[in-house]
Amino acid sequence: MSFKEVLLKDFEDMLRLRSSLGYATSTDKNMLLEFLVFCGDNFPNSSAMTKEMLDEWLEFRDYSSNNTQAIFIALVRHYAKFIKFSGKKCYLPDDDYTIKRESYQPYIFNDLNLKTFFNAVDSIAPISERKREITLPVLFRMMYTCGMRPAEPLHLLIEDVNLDTGDIYIRKSKKNRERHIIMSEDMRMMCLKYNALIGEREYFFEHWDGGPIKTQLMTQQFHICLKRSGLRGRIRPYDLRHSFASRNIIRWIDEGIDIMTLLPFLSEYMGHANFKSTFYYIHLLPERLRQSTNIDWDKINILKEGELK
Repeated sequence: MSFKEVLLKDFEDMLRLRSSLGYATSTDKNMLLEFLVFCGDNFPNSSAMTKEMLDEWLEFRDYSSNNTQAIFIALVRHYAKFIKFSGKKCYLPDDDYTIKRESYQPYIFNDLNLKTFFNAVDSIAPISERKREITLPVLFRMMYTCGMRPAEPLHLLIEDVNLDTGDIYIRKSKKNRERHIIMSEDMRMMCLKYNALIGEREYFFEHWDGGPIKTQLMTQQFHICLKRSGLRGRIRPYDLRHSFASRNIIRWIDEGIDIMTLLPFLSEYMGHANFKSTFYYIHLLPERLRQSTNIDWDKINILKEGELK
């Protein structure tokens, strides 16, 4: 039995026990199951849940609030206690486990940064049949030019990418939201060439074993390219998405466009559940741009207080 199968079997056993004791289990299913699947997919050779897995998940899964994350940690404790009671090994987060993670300041790529990074991506050496030298230039450009969350392109099926129109269908992603976005013409042409080189497959960006590329592998390759580029700092794949949003807002301001009329479109394109997530990028702008008359700070402040209709 694989590590993933063991995790899921133990999870089902725990649910049955909790149900028999009168506990509701819907939250367990919604929050804990995806974590266990993540552990099984990304750590297939492991024999027990570890602190490393939990830390990896918290880096990958950006919870909307500390309260939500605290609920998740509590569920992990329930699961770990059940496993340990069964006589198996399992990491049990103690009461001092950090819920408030270190505040992360996004890295916004400028023109030179982007050129440097993508030069490193484009010149990466091939590894046997894995075709990373063909896949990575397209994958990371799609992530940037389409403002996608790092995991979103990894789950695209062939039929989700319309190479005739440039339409990309993003299935349920964060908070089970799905959406359609349109890629640029340059990106569409690159995808056409990539598609012709790769051939038949199920996933648009397919792992050499036939399944989707795992987030852990994508992140590993991102940091390999980053190291080759010579760029320094705490830079994550998610910063390509941050840069897409921030640089679009900067361009609108430079062109004298009323960004307040375009932010709803940007919010929809990026799949934000509310405008608060989109307005966050305004606070990342350089001071000179935050002083622009194209930004209605009164409206933003009202929104932050939850009063904007």
